[in-house]
Order: sequence, then structure tokens, then C-alpha cells
Amino acid sequence: MEVKGTVRAPALVWGLIFIPLIGPFSALFHRFTWLSELKAYLGDESINPVMDIIVFPIVSCGLYGFYMPFKMGKLIQRAQIKAGMADAQDQGLMFLLFSFLCGFSLYKEQEELNKVWSA
Repeated sequence: MEVKGTVRAPALVWGLIFIPLIGPFSALFHRFTWLSELKAYLGDESINPVMDIIVFPIVSCGLYGFYMPFKMGKLIQRAQIKAGMADAQDQGLMFLLFSFLCGFSLYKEQEELNKVWSA
């Protein structure tokens, strides 16, 4: 049996970042959860959610935040290909651009992950 992630409401995932004191932690929690689900689904031991969410951003003084959307785009594309989606594309650049629009990349990333989990 294949391990799949949880289908979540993209609007709720995105909307939680606007709640004071909870927002930043919500974004980190969702990214951590997505990376953990992708690690289990793809069976890729090189994916390390703790390093991607906590260590690398601190070591790079936040610059890792510009690379993370590209990484998520590649991982989601791999998951979509594994799920049998013929039109899977690397949407890392789109995720990066949407991250400048009030963190809307969280909405788009969850939307793309939902396609994998419901396939």
C-alpha cells in the first residue's frame, strides 16, 4: 500500500499565515508536513524536513527561502509523475513568484499536492 499525504483546503493553509503570532509557525508547520509526506511517498531519504525548515534558513541568513520554492516545485513534479499525472511540470518559478504575493505560494503548493494525494 502506498503512503499518501493528506488533502487539505488550500485557502485554509494560506489563510492561516495572516493570523498574528500563528502565521509564521503555520507556514513552517505546513512546509515541514509537506516535506515529510513527500519523503514517505517518494521513498527519498535525502529529503530532510528539519534541515530544510530550520537549519538551512538560519545558516543562509534567510536566502534559502528563495531556493525552497524551486525545491518544492521539483519534489511535487516527481510526486505527480509517480502518481501517473501526464502533465506534471516543475512549477518552482511560479511558486517563487507567488511567494511575493502575500505568501500565495502556500496555496498553490497545497493545490498541486492535493492533485497527487487524490490521484
